[in-house]
Amino acid sequence: MLNRIFLTTALSSLLTTSLVLPASHQAIAQTPQESSNTTKPIKPSAPIISQEKRALIKELLEITESTKNAEQIMDSMVRSELPKLVSAVLKNAPALDSDRPEIQKQFSEIVSRMAGKYRDRVVKKIDVNQLIEQVSYPIYDKYFTESELRDIIGFYKSSTGKKAISLMPQIFNDSFQRTNEILMPQMSRIMTEIITEELLNALPRK
Repeated sequence: MLNRIFLTTALSSLLTTSLVLPASHQAIAQTPQESSNTTKPIKPSAPIISQEKRALIKELLEITESTKNAEQIMDSMVRSELPKLVSAVLKNAPALDSDRPEIQKQFSEIVSRMAGKYRDRVVKKIDVNQLIEQVSYPIYDKYFTESELRDIIGFYKSSTGKKAISLMPQIFNDSFQRTNEILMPQMSRIMTEIITEELLNALPRK
């Protein structure tokens, strides 16, 4: 079981190695052309964003390195799929659920190949710029006026704003680590209490 945990951790890095979605990458996962007799679903029309506001949103996204942030989100989503990948392998090939060294080696090789294929196809089939277009533009348009966008851009162009952008990944990582340090012991104690209560209730009373 420990071997399985170590393997999952190691493959987490494998899944996200070189997961860089190029800015110039064109979308491959486009909606296929439908035949003339196929009824196309009616999609709700998105709000029209003025060219001036669109330009402001584009400038803000570039200043705040939105492409890099989107790639980090994609990294996290890919990593989150790893337990499902391992579980699927064991479900479809229960014989691999063994601590024998030769079986462990075979299991590791299979999951590694699957993880590599998954990572590569995510890179090829998901256009990060299209993702940003579909997600970020409508959100910024919804919550900020053109005047407010100019104010935000002005801040991020200042020395303090530039420092905030450069430190944001480190601030996020430090906050995540510190939160784990504080919460995990408390959450573990709560889980232990619940397990103890349930086991005591399950035991036959004398």
